[in-house]
Amino acid sequence: MLLEIAFALITARTLSYLFEKTKQPGVLGEILAGVLLGPYLLGRFSGTDFSLWGNELYHFDLNLTSSEFGSIAMLGIITLLFLSGLETKFDDIKNAGKSGIITSLFDVSVAFIFGYLVGQFLGFPTIQSLAIGAILTATSVGISVRTLMDMNKLHTKSGSLILTVAVLDDVLGILILSIIAGEGSPIIICAKVVVFFVVTFFFGLHFVPKIMKILDAVHARRILLTVALTLCFLFAAFAKSIGLAAITGAFIAGLIIGVTPQSRRVLSYTREVGHTFLIPLFFVWIGASFDFSAVKDVGMLVLLFIPAAIIGKIIGCTAGAKITGFRNREALQVGIGMIPRMEVALVVVSTEISLKIFKGDIAHQMLAATILLVITTAIITPILLKLVFKEKK
Repeated sequence: MLLEIAFALITARTLSYLFEKTKQPGVLGEILAGVLLGPYLLGRFSGTDFSLWGNELYHFDLNLTSSEFGSIAMLGIITLLFLSGLETKFDDIKNAGKSGIITSLFDVSVAFIFGYLVGQFLGFPTIQSLAIGAILTATSVGISVRTLMDMNKLHTKSGSLILTVAVLDDVLGILILSIIAGEGSPIIICAKVVVFFVVTFFFGLHFVPKIMKILDAVHARRILLTVALTLCFLFAAFAKSIGLAAITGAFIAGLIIGVTPQSRRVLSYTREVGHTFLIPLFFVWIGASFDFSAVKDVGMLVLLFIPAAIIGKIIGCTAGAKITGFRNREALQVGIGMIPRMEVALVVVSTEISLKIFKGDIAHQMLAATILLVITTAIITPILLKLVFKEKK
């Protein structure tokens, strides 16, 4: 296990740095690190004995798809969603305005329906079709933001709406995943979701700020981070215990701690721990889990899945922005800006796999299709954004 962690961290950090230097998302480098270290490349030599003159010198063992490494990767998911919650401010949600709320509702609804229809067309069971819809609701606008910043268009009317809708999409996406991942009848699942949100927000908003204030008063920097992470895992465990996805609890914990004055320090500490250790291991695990043998069987899935993901976002966001008073060109700019899928889509599909919604060959195919979606949208979004933001002559 120690060798796996060491190899994973250094390879992930190196490739992430190289990708970022070429203005590509570092997460792609971390996924590639997993592919390189996985069972189809370097991992193939796992179990090899290196000998000299008949004496065994070293037994090479590298298995990034083991249950032990997978458990550490799950900590990366929890940390990632905790950070996402910390970075999602209540004020941003409250100040979203009519344009942000309507556009987000159209965006998530259309993307979800497109994903569901893909599953139904391919003959998947209803629960798996709904799970595909949940994958397509996710948005990661890091690529769009970087492109818009380079073009000096981030603070335009369209750029501002892209940022607002992205915040709301995260919240709605987590809510949808909670319902789909719940165990039991739809009524029971909805009841569990309501109970979870009522309990966590009541407890969180009443007691967490007081706890953080006390810790701040005693100048206990390390304890502040320890308690914040403890709350993250407690909320995640609570969500898991009532049949919801653990990442839902982590996200809500981050959202609640985010309202406290101490949130900036918690965010800074957690970001250091997360991005230098736990989160890269999650994406390395994703890459190592990539089954090349599944690629030959994802033809029809990819042909429907990727276009549905792209077209669904364009239609949903463009329609929502248009209804709220944006001009055609501005509405299309918003739709294009919301195309990218990245961290959240991978978290959603891996969570659905861990919950056995997707099993066996279908699980490998969905993971492969989602990784291909991430790569495709990362490549085409900057190109399309430059086209729709190009000044008319």
